[in-house]
Amino acid sequence: MSRKVTFKTLFLISQRDASARKLDLSQQTLLLGSNGTGKSRITKNLFWVFGCNPPKRNVGNWDTETIGALEFSFDGKDYFVLRQGNRLGLFLDGRLLFGAQKMSEWNRHIARIFGYRLQLPRPKGDRFDQAGMDYLTLPFYMDQDGSWGASWDTYENLGQFKAWKKPAFESFIGLKPNAYFEAKQKQDELSIVLNEKRRELDAQTAAFRRVEEILPEDVPTLDPQAFRDELAELGRKATNAYNLQVKTRAKLLTVMGAREQMRAELQLAGAAHKELNSDIVYLSDLPPGPIECPTCGVQHENSFHARLTLSQDADTMAALVAELQVRSDELRTEEESIRSQLSEIARTIADFDRTAHERKADLALGELLAAQSRRTLDEAFRRVSMEIQVNLTDLEAQERELKACAKQFLDKHRIKTVQEYFSNAVATFSQTLNVPSDEQVSKVVPGDRAEAGGSSAPRSMLAVHLGLLSTNAEYGDCPLFPFVMDTPQQSGQDEKNLRKMIEVAERAASASHQVVLAIETLPADLDISSFAVVPFEKSHGALLKEDFHAVAEVIRGPLTLLSEALAFEGGSRKQSGRTNAQNY
Repeated sequence: MSRKVTFKTLFLISQRDASARKLDLSQQTLLLGSNGTGKSRITKNLFWVFGCNPPKRNVGNWDTETIGALEFSFDGKDYFVLRQGNRLGLFLDGRLLFGAQKMSEWNRHIARIFGYRLQLPRPKGDRFDQAGMDYLTLPFYMDQDGSWGASWDTYENLGQFKAWKKPAFESFIGLKPNAYFEAKQKQDELSIVLNEKRRELDAQTAAFRRVEEILPEDVPTLDPQAFRDELAELGRKATNAYNLQVKTRAKLLTVMGAREQMRAELQLAGAAHKELNSDIVYLSDLPPGPIECPTCGVQHENSFHARLTLSQDADTMAALVAELQVRSDELRTEEESIRSQLSEIARTIADFDRTAHERKADLALGELLAAQSRRTLDEAFRRVSMEIQVNLTDLEAQERELKACAKQFLDKHRIKTVQEYFSNAVATFSQTLNVPSDEQVSKVVPGDRAEAGGSSAPRSMLAVHLGLLSTNAEYGDCPLFPFVMDTPQQSGQDEKNLRKMIEVAERAASASHQVVLAIETLPADLDISSFAVVPFEKSHGALLKEDFHAVAEVIRGPLTLLSEALAFEGGSRKQSGRTNAQNY
């Protein structure tokens, strides 16, 4: 499997401004132009289309409704990713693989494409969710507004997860690679199945014991052959009654189990419905405007549409509660009917006992049936429990294999080797970039930022990024996205050090990655022969009038497919989605 991701063509289009941009990207691309000509808009959108949110993307007069799309290749396949606001879709050979308008749903889908398995804890620590593309691509992108400071601010909302830096960067450099998280995730999923099987075995055992309690405790061992001549007719009828009784009891056990499950589902659905109604009442008491989620701290909009969506969810849940209640009532009625049948069968058996003219060894018909019932019950329990036990044994063997697979990535020698490689890489790049020795990172820990100040700080930041990329290429298993560096002219870099930053970034990253640089001015006599230069000469020149129709032709089809797919899922959004696409 090839890990390299290659960006081919970026498409941006604004209907409001009737402007667009079609930008072809080479293996090494240089976006060259003075401040304010639109270079940063381009670099930000290279990752925005994947669901990331670089800071200040929408500042100024930028059309916030601008649509972005990117053709890229990965693992021998050519993909097309499209984003319109919070609606995203991934296409392959003109087919929509998946679309989403919730970022959590998008993250789960896109993570599978890139084999990204990292799960991170929410602020309360009560649940883990799939980390998004912003955490995966963080080392690959140095944003003009968020990547040159003392903290990791390349994207907004990175704080949606608690203590994310250590696991995110350890995963990236291969201390705990995606293969580890994949094995651990499969192990956790298997543990859930194992526990379900164990509970199933316990439930079967309890059910059989409840039936056993109905039977007499002391029953003799009987030989049915001894009764054949004496009780031929009575035995035939009794056997038929017994068979019916066993089947009816088994049916009763099934219905009782289904009713218990239905009761639990009804309780869960009722609680969810009650919570939705509480949310509606709560939002109705608040004025329209932004509201902070007390759970995760994310800002939401308290609007009519938000309350309408919540009301629709409440109606849907109410319908589900009603449906579950109807099914529960049906099961109760069915259980009562079966119990009535069992009572009738019991009366029939009692009649057989009373009409028996002769008994052998003073044995009653009820004792004969009880003995036969117990023997059949024991055989049924052994058969069912054996099937579950065999399944449990297989699952436990699989669990041991997955534990061993995950454990190999926790080998102390391997961890030490990866850590030393990363530390040495950062130190080497720091020295090459002329970072003073007393300002270099003293103890390199994945996730830490540079310690240098002044004009040395940006070079030290670059050393950390290049160290992360180098270690991932050597020991990690994350995809090798393009390295995008925007505006290294930070903190008054002189021409000598700016030249060094460009040369080192190009040389170090290009071995395994596509390289995209956005530069305001070039040092004199800098060799850029390996770069395809894209000049930016107009103020606010990210989008061009002359590209509008060509880009519209490219995105119209995919946008229509995405709009219709999401409208099909959302029902009422179908017409608005189709109209939106037809505007291009």
